[in-house]
Amino acid sequence: MNTKAILLVFGSCAFAASCSILAPQRDRSKFFILTPVSSAAGAAAKQASTAPDPQLTIGVGPIDFPDYLRRLAVVTRTGPNQIDLSDERRWGEPLDANFTRVLCENLAVLLNIQRIKKYPWPRKTAVDYQIAVDVQRFETTSDGEAQLIARWVIEDGQHGKILYASETSTSAPVGTGDTGESAALSEDLATMSKEIASRVTELDQHRPRGNPDSSAASL
Repeated sequence: MNTKAILLVFGSCAFAASCSILAPQRDRSKFFILTPVSSAAGAAAKQASTAPDPQLTIGVGPIDFPDYLRRLAVVTRTGPNQIDLSDERRWGEPLDANFTRVLCENLAVLLNIQRIKKYPWPRKTAVDYQIAVDVQRFETTSDGEAQLIARWVIEDGQHGKILYASETSTSAPVGTGDTGESAALSEDLATMSKEIASRVTELDQHRPRGNPDSSAASL
């Protein structure tokens, strides 16, 4: 093979390689969101004889979220001091924003109320109860569990007095399929939402009626 032929072959190979590198690569990203509790849970709340006053106004927030979870990449804990950030699995919105939105939806359904205010709300807005949450963990693990650890308090919306404080520590198995992680984390969030709703209901049963200036009574 002469020199000219060799150069032609080399040039063809180089051109083919450059085309392969520059060609658009398929985007393999998949996007997920948390989902609220079902309407069946809301129907049960409406039928419950101990349901709170439907005219309640609930303030949700502030919600403190770990910075390493304030991202679009799905986080998996692989060890006590190590996490993995997925290159392809993404949240449809930042996880802390999705968490807050779904918590509000859950409480609206479980308490059968429409007046849910996200923190920060206007100063003139009066809320009956304020719910603050400090999220410690909200991620899946390499052994197939979705874990939520969060401390939360219910405060008197008028005076800021803490009426109840608790911690939710729950986990759910990650199912098969692409939505296994988001479904399991949604289940964990639903568990915490139900615990909060139950306490709000109990507090409201002890709240003095007929005096708009009265604060909710502590259990």
